[in-house]
Amino acid sequence: MKAEIIAVGSELLLGEIANTNAQYLSEWLASCGIDVHYHSVVGDNEARMTDVFKQAQARADLLVITGGLGPTEDDLTKEVLAKLLGRRLQLDEAAYDRIEGFLKTRGRTMTENEKKQALVIDGADVLSNDVGLAPGMSLKTGEHQYILLPGVPREMKQIIADHFGHLFGRETIQSRTLRFFGIGESALNDRLTDLIRSSQNPSIAPYAELAEVRLRLTAKAAEERVATEMLDQLEKHVLAEVGQYFYGYGETSLPEVVLQTCEQAGLTLAAAESLTGGAFAGGLTDINGASQSFRGSAVVYDDAAKINLLGVDEKLLQAKTAVSQEVAVAMAEGARKRYGADLAIALTGEAGPSSNSGKAVGTVYCALATPNGTEVVEFTYPAFDRGMIRLRSVKDAYFLLLKYLKKNVNESNGV
Repeated sequence: MKAEIIAVGSELLLGEIANTNAQYLSEWLASCGIDVHYHSVVGDNEARMTDVFKQAQARADLLVITGGLGPTEDDLTKEVLAKLLGRRLQLDEAAYDRIEGFLKTRGRTMTENEKKQALVIDGADVLSNDVGLAPGMSLKTGEHQYILLPGVPREMKQIIADHFGHLFGRETIQSRTLRFFGIGESALNDRLTDLIRSSQNPSIAPYAELAEVRLRLTAKAAEERVATEMLDQLEKHVLAEVGQYFYGYGETSLPEVVLQTCEQAGLTLAAAESLTGGAFAGGLTDINGASQSFRGSAVVYDDAAKINLLGVDEKLLQAKTAVSQEVAVAMAEGARKRYGADLAIALTGEAGPSSNSGKAVGTVYCALATPNGTEVVEFTYPAFDRGMIRLRSVKDAYFLLLKYLKKNVNESNGV
């Protein structure tokens, strides 16, 4: 079944209110196994509403329409749809009694405009509105199903909760997000081309983020258990191709996974930062509970700080400059000693716009000091964006650390 969500209201087009109903309805329909192919927004105008409804009929089986069911003259949804379908509007007694009772509690008499809310399309199932006055409607005609809901989010959600425990069959949709680092979207697509083309259900959708890529796997099935099994199987195929770049699920982040893995391994961590100016530590300390594993970071931006805080040899700095493998190693080992940590990361490099070391802008050295020695990696980034060089340096440092931690955890567990 293909669905289109139509929001009615000039206030939406003017930007006076946000169309939050569309997001809620999309999630609801997805949970029912219904594909939403289009979102439309139209103002309170009969001719334009008629055009939008006709267009939706041509490309969708289910039309979910919100808004335009109220008492004012520009609330036209049911009038326009009834005319399009060649049906009359009739008074719903239960809705009328509810509106009348509500007005009596406020000492008011019903007007024609207020009575208008009790009119429903002939043949529609009336969906009572227990938190408002205008009822919703569900109507089946030929090849199309129509659901009309109030535009007030609280009323719309309550009607769905009260009247649609399950909608149009038992199919369910489940999604799973896999997160990757160290491979670009294009390269990931290339590695998974055959799998992406052959996988219709479950499907694979790649999304690029800042220096990362995520894959959204989506499965449809009659039962949740079956959908889960389908996702498990597809995930195995994906990770068999690009598993070395995988680091987590859902909305997790690299620093979150680093801290979780440190805690699992029982290891503590420290850092020494030059070009990144504390960004590596900041990403960790943004996370609640970071102090369980993270001991601290020395921001050593100039040579004197590297000497005084980390014990880096002044002669080494003079001979190799701050942007060198040797100094990165000395920084990492100095931080590990200073903070009494099991592991320490050091970052030094040229973020630009000019170079003071003679090394090209975009050259970064990342060292990881461990109980078994120190390794150092050289990264080279495009020189046009200082902020991106710093961001990539931090994320590459997290990923370098994560690879070491995962290997350490696996070896400790005999894997």
